[in-house]
Amino acid sequence: MQLEDTSQLIPAARHALILDHVRARGIAAIAELAEVIGVSLSTVRRDLGDLAAQGLLRRTHGGAVALTIAQTTFEPAPAIAQHQHADAKRAIGHAGAALLDDGQSVVFDSSSTVLEAARATVSRGVAITAITNDLRIAAVLAEQPRVRLIVPGGSLRTGSYTLMGEPGVSFARGLAADIAFLGAHAVSGTEVSETSIEIATIKQAMAGGARRVAVLADSTKFGTVAFCRVLTLGPGHLVISDPDLGADSRGALEEAGVSVVTGAGEAGR
Repeated sequence: MQLEDTSQLIPAARHALILDHVRARGIAAIAELAEVIGVSLSTVRRDLGDLAAQGLLRRTHGGAVALTIAQTTFEPAPAIAQHQHADAKRAIGHAGAALLDDGQSVVFDSSSTVLEAARATVSRGVAITAITNDLRIAAVLAEQPRVRLIVPGGSLRTGSYTLMGEPGVSFARGLAADIAFLGAHAVSGTEVSETSIEIATIKQAMAGGARRVAVLADSTKFGTVAFCRVLTLGPGHLVISDPDLGADSRGALEEAGVSVVTGAGEAGR
């Protein structure tokens, strides 16, 4: 049964729905996906071919199966990631933005979930100094005249909005920001990891240049491992996720002294 009118979805949004559906069930038939998403069988076949070519699922004769072992250097394109788990990301972003006060300095990492925190920050109208290595987040923050915006620079990562390398890394390391909002590709126990050395490096610099680190990640990011370690979470760190965060993941974080928020209503100072 089709849950909503999805007939006019852009390809990236369709791809996100397909990935979510296949990963939630492990396997899905073409006809099943066509009914859920509300598009033709030929469109689903084409979309599955695109996703398989990116290494995000495995194509079968009648549909697709989720990858049983996550490939540690693969990630969906930013256009797809933006549409995955959109409701959870918006709630997480609002919870993060609720932490901010006028006069604070805030680092916004390049992430689709952190993007939602930036949007919520603009809606709140708080007067902050914002530092970001994401051109899309910079464009959002630039709409709020009460935000003093700093974009440290670097090289644009191919196919994304992310600036990495110098001078951004050195700039971030020299900061003493009030809080850094970091996205995460994977969180296993207390270990946060990313898909590339360059992205891990800029995240490490951002974490080191902030008095408080808040990891913003939806529940699907937990229990997996990516290629490069970013940091080990511990006392003083904060994780904001959604109510579907597993009890084991939450327990491991809290046992290590990490504050965990699951849902916009729990966020506090």
